[in-house]
Amino acid sequence: MRYISCLLLLCLLLFSPFASEANSLCSPVEPSEAVSAINAFAIDVYSQLAAESGNLFFSPYSISSALAMTFAGASGDTYAEMAKTLYFTGREQGIHAAMKSLQDRYDSIPEENGTFSVANRLWIDERVKLIPDYSELVARNYGAGVKAVDFLNSHERARLEINDWVAEKTRDKIKDLLQEDNVTPDTTQILVNAVYFNSIWQFPFIKSLTKEEPFRTGKDQQRDVSMMRQKEHFLYGENSDAQWIKIPYKIPGFSLVIFLPRENFTFTQLEEFESKLSSESLTSWLSDMQTCEVALSMPKFKDEHRYSLAEVLQKLGMKFAFTNGADFSGMSDVPQKIDQVIHQSFIEMDEERTEAAAATAVTIVRTSISLNPVIEFRVDHPFIYCLMDNFDTILFMGRMTDPN
Repeated sequence: MRYISCLLLLCLLLFSPFASEANSLCSPVEPSEAVSAINAFAIDVYSQLAAESGNLFFSPYSISSALAMTFAGASGDTYAEMAKTLYFTGREQGIHAAMKSLQDRYDSIPEENGTFSVANRLWIDERVKLIPDYSELVARNYGAGVKAVDFLNSHERARLEINDWVAEKTRDKIKDLLQEDNVTPDTTQILVNAVYFNSIWQFPFIKSLTKEEPFRTGKDQQRDVSMMRQKEHFLYGENSDAQWIKIPYKIPGFSLVIFLPRENFTFTQLEEFESKLSSESLTSWLSDMQTCEVALSMPKFKDEHRYSLAEVLQKLGMKFAFTNGADFSGMSDVPQKIDQVIHQSFIEMDEERTEAAAATAVTIVRTSISLNPVIEFRVDHPFIYCLMDNFDTILFMGRMTDPN
């Protein structure tokens, strides 16, 4: 089951409406740099999440978008590690223009065909000043508005406001993205991406053909599920390891791609297939498809997940961003680091349509200074003191035990 759900958003991206006439009038910047980065990052995240058994489902596009906005303010080693982890290569501004081109194409989908909407927003503590170039970049390339809030004194109110915004943008499919411990008085910024998909199949399944049938869940294990069925011409591919099929939606260029490993007696086929999964192999498999008549049977299902991705991202190489040594000087003049990356996802699939949503929040906190400048320093007991130059040379040094 999990290889069906977890690859949905990845496959939607691979088959986004790049060639559609309805989307031909778009930004002159091609989104290929963004697509290749998102896909490579998706495989890496999948490999980390797949270490835990059971279903998984996430939106690599949402995660990449939220982190791309964060990356825009990174410098030094923080910049280098984020670029490597996220596969952001080439010109510094190239990835942001490519992400904009991708979002522009989604924004141009005619309403009658379905919905794939993208929304980005920044919430910033009112004591923090964004660098103008940064706020202009995220506004221009990500359509991200900026909202000043009082995290120091009203962090709970801010959390509820952010959750309400996410729920609205995802048609109430993603609720309570940020939990109480995700937002504190130390929070300085929260960058949020929300995506929502809803479309009917190009070839809807006939409900009367849906029947309860067994679905193998493990070696000598199975359970009955509602199995949809139809016979239609689809793009189809196969090799000795798996079969795969492209099931189109009404939105031109959008499809669900299912990779079905060949069965074996030990029921290790999924793990074996996952070991061969890479952005290169995925590209190769998808290019090797042809139109065939297929008798398709597949389960309808509903699934949702919530992930805290800080550990995953650090395992993938993004370490500086989470430490006191993080450099986000391109974002503001306040020393900051990433505290948490929270991702929540939802999908429901039946005979008529697929509805999916996801949201990603990057929470940022101060590192070495307080947003509240009132610090008490009461010299009312013995102390040591030094007179130093601007090279930190100790020119004089003393100890005071009794000023009288």
